[in-house]
Amino acid sequence: MKQYFIASICREGILGGGIVADDQAITFKTGKVTVSPELKNLEMKYRDIRGFTKKWVLCFPVFSIIMNDGGVYKFIIFNPKRFSSLLNDKVKQQN
Repeated sequence: MKQYFIASICREGILGGGIVADDQAITFKTGKVTVSPELKNLEMKYRDIRGFTKKWVLCFPVFSIIMNDGGVYKFIIFNPKRFSSLLNDKVKQQN
């Protein structure tokens, strides 16, 4: 079952979009035309996620998703409890 989250990626500023989560991956999507193709449809498979952290910056929950290849993606998520629960369940299953 797919889940949807309002999200912004923190990469050279804040870029609005959303995250779609399914059984295999989370995918950040944005409709901005001036963004690199990599960020327009950024898929992160759960098996490729090493871990994640959550912290509050000002009044925003910021998740850092750490990939097995060393990449780190930072997102502001507008339902942090549900997103944290999803990542806990899915990433733990893969490791």
